[in-house]
Amino acid sequence: MVGSPIRSPSSPSRGSPDESHAMRDFIARKTAEHIRQGNIQHKSHLEHMKPVVDSVMDTEIAAIARAELAAASAARRAEMEAKRKAAVKEYYALLKSKTTVIDDLMDTEAAAIARGRMAAESSARKETESAEIRRENAEMKKRLKNVKTSLDTDITDEIAGAAREERAAAAMARRAAKIEKIKAENEAMRQRLSNTKAKTDDDVLDDELAGGGNIAALRDKKAADSKDSKAAVAKVLKSENSAMGKRIANTHSKTDDGNGIQF
Repeated sequence: MVGSPIRSPSSPSRGSPDESHAMRDFIARKTAEHIRQGNIQHKSHLEHMKPVVDSVMDTEIAAIARAELAAASAARRAEMEAKRKAAVKEYYALLKSKTTVIDDLMDTEAAAIARGRMAAESSARKETESAEIRRENAEMKKRLKNVKTSLDTDITDEIAGAAREERAAAAMARRAAKIEKIKAENEAMRQRLSNTKAKTDDDVLDDELAGGGNIAALRDKKAADSKDSKAAVAKVLKSENSAMGKRIANTHSKTDDGNGIQF
């Protein structure tokens, strides 16, 4: 048509949607390229920049925040210290308002319970050993009662004599082992008694008693009395066990079956 402009088939008409899209793409590409060039320049600038250290941070945000945190921390510590002092003051006021009660019986203390248990075990052990000794003596008396005296003119039965000696040696070994066991148990008991210590409450040692003196002096006296009591108990146990050991060692048959050997 005459008078109409000639356009490229690929060129959108002015004002059409295709032209608007093309313009936006062109602007986006230019913007991206501009940003890329700016980043390249900024990177180059950073690579050639010398570091500068700011040693004064009075006006910096970090310095201000650090000062605020330090002030808050100091306030918290002051508040905690005040609460602690108030609690300590209240605790000692409560201690002074209470009447001190001392448990002299020790019936529920660990040492008293252990002592009672060991005494019961020792008594039961002695009773069992005594019953065993009585049973062995009864059997021995019964055998001796049924033994008839005879003159042995035959030496062909010497094996019986050797067996009798072996049984006597075994019996003596059992008795010696029993005595050693009793000694070991007694030593263990003495060690436990010597290592038993009373617990001390250090927080109330300076409290004054109604009748005069303080808890520390009274506790020292009780500790000394307890030590003397332990020593007395240990001495009694040692004496009883020593007597038992002697009785076991000296236990022999009083009847001779004719061979000259008593066991």
